[in-house]
Amino acid sequence: MSGLRLLISLAGGFAIARLLDENRRLRAELDTRMAWEAALDEKAKRGLGGERHAGTEAMRYPPPQWDEVDEAADESFPASDPPAFNARNTT
Repeated sequence: MSGLRLLISLAGGFAIARLLDENRRLRAELDTRMAWEAALDEKAKRGLGGERHAGTEAMRYPPPQWDEVDEAADESFPASDPPAFNARNTT
């Protein structure tokens, strides 16, 4: 009879361990999914790339002075091309 009790105890322990492992796996999956959805929600709030339109009216803190060189640099950033403004073209 003691062998049967031992077998039942081991089976119960195995079942509990398996349930705890499944619970841990599901919680990890849920945490990952929630973090992913939160990241997507944050990106959706500010745009996928976090970009803004060129010009001072689209800036959170516009500078007090803004000229056409600043405008050309702002319009080209972050493109790999240099700004379109050339000092020789203004004369």
